[in-house]
Amino acid sequence: MIAAGGSYVSERFSVEDWALDELDRVTFERCAFDEVDLTEAVLTGCRFDECDLSRVKLSSAVLTRCALLRCTIRKSVFFNAQLDDCKLTGTTFDDCDLRPLTVTGGDWSFVVARGAKLGGVSLAGVKLRDADLSDADLTRCDLRGADLAGAQLRQAALKGADLRGADLSNVALNELDLTGVRLDLAQAALVAMSYGAIVEP
Repeated sequence: MIAAGGSYVSERFSVEDWALDELDRVTFERCAFDEVDLTEAVLTGCRFDECDLSRVKLSSAVLTRCALLRCTIRKSVFFNAQLDDCKLTGTTFDDCDLRPLTVTGGDWSFVVARGAKLGGVSLAGVKLRDADLSDADLTRCDLRGADLAGAQLRQAALKGADLRGADLSNVALNELDLTGVRLDLAQAALVAMSYGAIVEP
């Protein structure tokens, strides 16, 4: 049983059943998790720092104000998970099941999610500054008001995505297929200028 407020350093957790458990303010530093079941678990204020999560089940889990910093997450399942105001700075997702996923706020700066399947997920208002979303499926994603400054979106599928109000500064817009993408007028001008057009009032 993981005690509230506990701290774990360089420990390995393998084939653990934490389904339905409540983890409160627990800190894990440089820990490894392999086949840990957190289905429907409730995590509040927990911190994972430079941890390795492999084949972890987070289906229907609720994470609130949690931090996963510089973690590597492989072949893990987030089906129907809920992330509220979570910080994932520098974390890498590799071959994870991320749909459906509910995300409310949070900081995903420098996240690496190449090829991630995020179609239909709402990332509205999420900070995705300098995130690597190359080759990701972002079709029908709600990215309104997201901070995508400096994000890598090369060959990402964006059809039907809503980018209105998102910060697209330092994004290589001329490398993107924006067919069917919803933009506001200021963003449309940025796209035109990225192709060398002169935009005048």
